[in-house]
Amino acid sequence: MKNVDSSHDPLSSTGAYSTPVDSSVSINSDDHLATELDAHSSCNVRLFKPGDIIFIEGSSADKAYIIESGLVEIFVGSGVEAIQLSVLGPGDIFGEMGLIDAFPRSASARAVCHCRCIIVSTTQIAERIESSTPLVKLLISMSIHRNRAYNSYFRDVLNTSHITLPSLAITEKTFVKSPQYEKILEDIKLESDLQKAVLNNELKPYYQPLIDLKKKIIIGFESLLRWHCPVRGLLLPKQFITLAEETSLILPIGAWVLERACTDLLIFQAELEHFHPCPSELFISVNISVRQFQEPDFFNQLIEITRRHSIRPSQIKLEVTERIFLAQSEAINTISQCRAAGFDVSLDDFGTGYSSLNYLERCEIDSLKIDQLFIQKICNSERARLLVSAIIDIAQKLGLPTVAEGIETPGQQIILQELGCDVGQGHLFSQPLPFEEAVVFLLQAYRTST
Repeated sequence: MKNVDSSHDPLSSTGAYSTPVDSSVSINSDDHLATELDAHSSCNVRLFKPGDIIFIEGSSADKAYIIESGLVEIFVGSGVEAIQLSVLGPGDIFGEMGLIDAFPRSASARAVCHCRCIIVSTTQIAERIESSTPLVKLLISMSIHRNRAYNSYFRDVLNTSHITLPSLAITEKTFVKSPQYEKILEDIKLESDLQKAVLNNELKPYYQPLIDLKKKIIIGFESLLRWHCPVRGLLLPKQFITLAEETSLILPIGAWVLERACTDLLIFQAELEHFHPCPSELFISVNISVRQFQEPDFFNQLIEITRRHSIRPSQIKLEVTERIFLAQSEAINTISQCRAAGFDVSLDDFGTGYSSLNYLERCEIDSLKIDQLFIQKICNSERARLLVSAIIDIAQKLGLPTVAEGIETPGQQIILQELGCDVGQGHLFSQPLPFEEAVVFLLQAYRTST
């Protein structure tokens, strides 16, 4: 097999290449051509043995691959006339060109040794390109055009005798080591793991109590998502929710969180009724992403879920951030629908946005949640205390209850009570708890209060 150095162009070492293939090899989808050792059909990882053909020229390009371990040979032609264009290793991506421009595979890929590869789907690529700037889209188009022109040269080489090919040169691919590339690669790996997490039930709701600061009783819980990843450990929402929101993953995750909130709320209430004949009606607050509110059927889905579980709308509170208002009339209309149906809508992280007061004037909501950054400074900063006092005063004049998050000390609680804050939440009362522990905490709290 002849070797060709393709390292002069970074993209050429990660794409596919073209020439006619051995007619004895049938053209099928990638999955039929490769010997895949994973039994689970929905798995996002594929294992290949030495010599396995991963894909061939002319096959449909329905996925790309990231090499986690092993080596993959990219080549054109067949038999003794085949030309090796590149040997790729861990961290490399291959097969992505066909996903971008929807052309058939323009080269073949073969496992050199045992390989473990992460699948990158058409949707993952398409969503990122569609959300990119026009300049990025242009650069992608130009790069693909140049690569295909480069591949055409080698297609001609196979049919021409006595041509001297460039000698193979081993050069360091600096683009692979760039922080930007590593970040993109990590995001793709994280997304792949998150897809598996949804299928494997690795996501768990944790519940943090919401305390009536006057009565000093639990009136509800906030549902906070946690990811128990077998490889990465316990992940908090800030480590994966942004990525989920950038893709369609937030939609099944969000629907699942609502389902679990309704299911768990019924158990919370039933356990409390065993202890107290006339317990207060509990509620659960659920964080709703911008992407969910932008879905045309979000409101109908919300109604369907709560009705199926026989949950009153007043028992589910929807927490939104100021980002929701970037959708303007679309978001405001959805919020109005939810409120008209009886769902409370709480504005989270109030005070951190530059136009918080403008949003209050434009859209009616049911409560304000004061950002924990103010609460953390309330004991030591007079300015922070004045700002919290002003927020509570505005809320009271608008007839809106206030919730303070991130309460960690008795001093913070005392000041908030003096200022007239209604509800508190934070590690002073309890950290977020797995459902079973939250049930125990609820019952113990009511025993203590009575």
